[in-house]
Amino acid sequence: MDNYGNKLVFVGGMGAGKTTAIRAISDIEPVSTDMPLSIDATEEKSLTTVALDYSSVDLDDGELLHVYGVPGQKYLNFMWPMVCTGAIGIIVLVNACQGDAVDSTSELLKDFGVLAPEASFVVGVTKSDLAPSFQLTTFRDALNAGGFRMPVMKVDARVTTQVEFLIKTLLSYQHAGSQLSQGHTV
Repeated sequence: MDNYGNKLVFVGGMGAGKTTAIRAISDIEPVSTDMPLSIDATEEKSLTTVALDYSSVDLDDGELLHVYGVPGQKYLNFMWPMVCTGAIGIIVLVNACQGDAVDSTSELLKDFGVLAPEASFVVGVTKSDLAPSFQLTTFRDALNAGGFRMPVMKVDARVTTQVEFLIKTLLSYQHAGSQLSQGHTV
């Protein structure tokens, strides 16, 4: 009997690639609540998630992995606790082009560390190909200096194998017993 015990949640700012990543790994057509952007629409981003994305992935052992994406806008954060309840993992996606990547990622790690204290965390940096000055090591070191120690890697949210590797990294980290606790690993 399925009880949604295998739940992962993708979080991140608007345009970080949450919906794209979920589409890349889905076995079924994802449920999506994308709506057209009325302000600041760009050629790259014309839709935004206003409630959540949901899909599932069949695991090798026959179980389902339930995958959710929550909106990145703070005014929609009322969705976050509902979706995060019972999550085994939180995947934080951050757009490398974002000027405040360290601060916004740290804030998300703090917020979701409170909402999902038993979950394991991983950070995936998207769009690094569009940000030549972005340095993964510098970003990771800044998160570490803030007390956040978890896997941090570049990922192309459009590429199934890269998103799957990010998830496998998170699940390996989860099985090793590392969770975020009050913004820090234990």
